[in-house]
Amino acid sequence: MIVRCFLFKHTPKLAILAFVLLATACSTNVFHNETVHLKNNEWKSTDTLFYSFDSKDTLATYDFYFEIRNTTDYDMQNLYLFITAYYPGNTFSRDTAECILAAPDGKWYGKGMGKHKDNRFLFRKGVKFRKSGNHIIAVNQAMRKETLKGIADVGILIKKQEK
Repeated sequence: MIVRCFLFKHTPKLAILAFVLLATACSTNVFHNETVHLKNNEWKSTDTLFYSFDSKDTLATYDFYFEIRNTTDYDMQNLYLFITAYYPGNTFSRDTAECILAAPDGKWYGKGMGKHKDNRFLFRKGVKFRKSGNHIIAVNQAMRKETLKGIADVGILIKKQEK
């Protein structure tokens, strides 16, 4: 009797929750997601982070994101990255990205409570992989400090665009 009353009373809420979970689970389109954890939340200028993935679809387009987890110990507003992409056929490209982690008044952007803040930055929209095969992304911090304190994780997220 108690179970039936609970289900009857909460059926609309449970149905909405189920719909939301199904809708979001089916539309992620994540092609590749990889994160590197930085020991002791420190990133030295000599530390290169590597991400590797295989791509077979040369017709699809993708959105490329960086995911940064910093702590409130990070003492700067932004984070510059040097990105080197190595493609099949021994070619590569280099680029620089700026990730703004805090407002000018010092308030942290991103999600999270307490000491950690998670941010996602769109780096490139509509990327096509010209050749199938193994791709490697190398990332270095490009700040003017030898060691950054307060950067906990750096990840890449590549999502396939919906047609």
